[in-house]
Amino acid sequence: MTVQPLNVLIVDDEIPLRQELRMFPWEECDAVLIGEASNGEEALHMCGTCAPDVVITDITMPVMDGITLIRELRKRYPAIQIILLTCHSDFHYVQEALRLGALEYILKVSMEEEELKHAMNKVRDAIVKERNIRANERAERRMLLAALFGKLLHGHEPNSTDWQPIPMDGNISHVWVRLILDAPNHAYLEARQRIQHMLSEMERTDPNWLIWLSIREKEYFVIIALPHSAAPAVQSLDGMIHALADTMKEQGRLTDPPVSVQAVVSYPFRNKEELALSLACSTEWKDALFYDSLTENHVFIGKPLPLMDITDKQTKEMNEMLRKASCSAASLKNCMQGDFVHWCVTHRIRPEQLKQRMLNWLVDWLMKAQEGAELDSSSVTQLTGAETLSRMVTCLNRDIAAAESGRTRSRIEIRSAIQWIKDHMQQPISLPVIAEQVGLSPHYVSRLFREETGSSVNEYITRLRMEKAVDLLKRTNKKVYEIAEEVGIPSYRYFTVTFRNWTGVSPTDYKRIFRGTRDRTRENG
Repeated sequence: MTVQPLNVLIVDDEIPLRQELRMFPWEECDAVLIGEASNGEEALHMCGTCAPDVVITDITMPVMDGITLIRELRKRYPAIQIILLTCHSDFHYVQEALRLGALEYILKVSMEEEELKHAMNKVRDAIVKERNIRANERAERRMLLAALFGKLLHGHEPNSTDWQPIPMDGNISHVWVRLILDAPNHAYLEARQRIQHMLSEMERTDPNWLIWLSIREKEYFVIIALPHSAAPAVQSLDGMIHALADTMKEQGRLTDPPVSVQAVVSYPFRNKEELALSLACSTEWKDALFYDSLTENHVFIGKPLPLMDITDKQTKEMNEMLRKASCSAASLKNCMQGDFVHWCVTHRIRPEQLKQRMLNWLVDWLMKAQEGAELDSSSVTQLTGAETLSRMVTCLNRDIAAAESGRTRSRIEIRSAIQWIKDHMQQPISLPVIAEQVGLSPHYVSRLFREETGSSVNEYITRLRMEKAVDLLKRTNKKVYEIAEEVGIPSYRYFTVTFRNWTGVSPTDYKRIFRGTRDRTRENG
């Protein structure tokens, strides 16, 4: 694990010593001196504002001595590492300080540069070890909570052990935030690692952001503690929402993207029963955001406006509106972006019903426009999988534009390429090899592949390989290097790095966490 330069705070009432430590080459230890304090009380105040990684403190000081400071640091900021400055006569204090958790001590009278460098290296090693332990604990807790939320979202009754990762004593309120990301697949996949890093940083730096979870692609839950009120938590979401959207635009290299992020915030809950009830409301919002994502709001609280079943009268109205606009592709696209969107927002038809009706209409329209042409399976998948009205309209206009230019999105070459990739996953696969198999140029295959699947060739291959690797880790007892070879990545190191980027944990940790979760489920099932 890479550790950023360490922030160092010096605490000593002797000005000459502080001046000497200012001159120390902190950059050679990959560290930064961020402040000085003359006593423990002042140091505690600074720890609350400048977040040091290391406190180098004297023992005997006015107002608050070093031993009392160490006790308070251990209570309030247990992650801070402590180096003690002492005199020979303070040895009994040194023993007490080490017992309380100080990592190293240095004698003032004989302090040398190399000795302090050695102490800083020891601190760095301790920080890396502790962060690795915490990261593994968070990864396991993240997986357990994701399984719990998955059960609740599907209406299943969890058992008692499922609740252990989120202890609720009824004294502190919590909320969950459901972040729903609407972006093209390639934009999200390229940004996913950065998105998860941003969420992890928020989790690390904000004590109220307890943990983030990923239940499925393009969706994240965040559990936030509310020691006082929900207002600060809701306010902090606005900046996060814009940062997530900007990251997807930047990573996806989109200039005019239909990219958006919405946050659904639950009512505060204090126990597991209230949590389970609140997640039912989340499912209602998931469908309602198909329409409400068009508003200027990004954060939604409470219950959404209801959705309706489509009636025969509404079906006739919609068909007539589209029939009148079908005189040309340009007229039809204008209708889709104007009258059609307004009609949909007004009637709030259940999204699945609306998408099915529009799929039927598109198939019929395409057959008339291109004399029996059929809709490509990729277009069907993208249309029926559209999470928002704007995304559905984008899919429809893309297929209308394809028909207007005299081509459909049904390309047998791309279907053949996908099947060849699946059949030869264990082998090295490259774009030129795929292009040779289907008889097109690599550049043309690359463009068509992204148009029809929403992903680049490499993204698609990586996704298939990682999905198969996850499945093998769950179902078999094969070694990680055997799985790497089976999915076509013979380099153990490259496979491990790719797997970690994809899932957030190493293959070994994934297998351990999954097996542990499964075994506990069996024991309690």
